[in-house]
Amino acid sequence: MRRLAFLAAALTTIASSLSVGLVSPAAHAGDDEAKIEARVGTFGRNCKSAIADKYKAKSMADVEVTLAASLRTSIDAGELSLADIKSSGLSYNFRVHHLPGNDPEGYCNTDGKGDVEEIKNIHN
Repeated sequence: MRRLAFLAAALTTIASSLSVGLVSPAAHAGDDEAKIEARVGTFGRNCKSAIADKYKAKSMADVEVTLAASLRTSIDAGELSLADIKSSGLSYNFRVHHLPGNDPEGYCNTDGKGDVEEIKNIHN
């Protein structure tokens, strides 16, 4: 009986040590996903702020910013890595509501650090 308990304890220890190696890549991938989503949010806020300043929005609520659909699809599919974002930045679509005339809408591009590189209104 003692021998059986010893074997069970030994197998549990071995299984635990093996599972640690198997969990690490998944945990690493989860860390990258969290970092990617954090950058998506931060870079988007940078665009929103720059757009609000450029078009003199009455409030930040009047500025709608969304990650470009193709980028969202690539991120969700795991095709766009954190390294890709660090080297190329991200692109967002925007629209500013409640301004006289046509509501400005277009795109905002950031670099890999999140700095706004370009804001383009498609109505101009």
